[in-house]
Amino acid sequence: MREIRELKEIHIDKYIEIAYNAYPSFKDFTKEAMEQYKKETLEILKNDPTVTFYGLFEEDEMIAVMRLFDFEMNCFGKIIPVSGIGFLGVHLMHKKKKAARDMLKFYEEHYKDKGVPFGLLLPFRPDFYKKMGYGFGTKMNQYRILASRIPAYYGESDIRYIKEEELCKLLDCHNRVVHKTHGMMRKLGDEIKGIFGDDFNRVVGNYDEDGNINGYLVYKFQNGKDGNYTVNNIYIKELIYENSQVLKKLLGFLRKQEDQVNLVMFNTEDESFYYLFNDPRNDSLNYIPYGYLETNTQAVGVMYKIFDVKKAFIQCENRNYNHANISVRFLIDDNFNKKTEEIIVKFQNGKALLDTKEFVTTIKIDIAEFSSLFLGCVSVRGLFDLGLLELDHDEYIEELDRAFYCNQKPVCYTDF
Repeated sequence: MREIRELKEIHIDKYIEIAYNAYPSFKDFTKEAMEQYKKETLEILKNDPTVTFYGLFEEDEMIAVMRLFDFEMNCFGKIIPVSGIGFLGVHLMHKKKKAARDMLKFYEEHYKDKGVPFGLLLPFRPDFYKKMGYGFGTKMNQYRILASRIPAYYGESDIRYIKEEELCKLLDCHNRVVHKTHGMMRKLGDEIKGIFGDDFNRVVGNYDEDGNINGYLVYKFQNGKDGNYTVNNIYIKELIYENSQVLKKLLGFLRKQEDQVNLVMFNTEDESFYYLFNDPRNDSLNYIPYGYLETNTQAVGVMYKIFDVKKAFIQCENRNYNHANISVRFLIDDNFNKKTEEIIVKFQNGKALLDTKEFVTTIKIDIAEFSSLFLGCVSVRGLFDLGLLELDHDEYIEELDRAFYCNQKPVCYTDF
């Protein structure tokens, strides 16, 4: 008999055992380190209402664990509740028993019952979650730029170290950016603590004339070459700004460090980011035929799934589908839940209406690709050309591509 239960303080030792051994490669297994991890985990379990711990019990023995997250995300300009799953781990003696599958199924049903149709995760193995119906989000780009290539700024600015007691001002700035940025999520308690909780972090911000923070950097110094303490790099953990003028000021601050810093490392989902630099090449010196020079590395990360397609359309009723006028039947395969969902949507002057039975064309698509399409991670044309979206009347491809076009792909900088 299996049962999934919410975990309490009494379960913490077994939770730590499973979680620690599920991801062992970067863990410190000393007694002191495990006690510290236990202390930090207990703090979250007892005091963070946005995170809930669950365990899978088999005949009263805990064999798997996970954390579920209650997020708030900007979805096409509207802040909505979304869900996340993380720290999913299975006891080493209970692998290959479909424990992770059972946990994932519980997660989806739990939030669907709560009326939350969107789910996110950061995959340890993308292929596993792709089979479960999770679609890829926006790729992360890492740039390693010589500090001397960052644009200089010669205007006035008020950049200072942000004090810990100014955390509220920093979070206000972050929230204002969330309200303008599709896909971005408000910070969790654990994230907030980590800003000033890491002794190696440096936090600087730009202040406006009213003393408010309108952009900030969280960064740390890293050694750039083993055995040579004079070579330093800066690793940017967060780069938040309310407008392009503030970005220029923050970049100007980084440029001023060129006498001491070799490389500045940026992680961004902004596909246009490389236009900032006259020379965006990284330090790899890699060459791709014919005539292409490496600028950055890319990685897949956050994956999305829509648990309830109809509810997703309703929750995002604020979205305008680019003034489209077309009625479409969607046949959406979800192999994980062994179902095909049919939904007919009438796009009228860009608004999605669900009270119609007539349609002019049918799209057949997997839930993974539909989730990515719905959130603007990929285009109709892109999926169609790859054979990942079937359309019974090809003449509607351009109209449908325009309808789902999104000028801003969703960004996710939340670590969970």
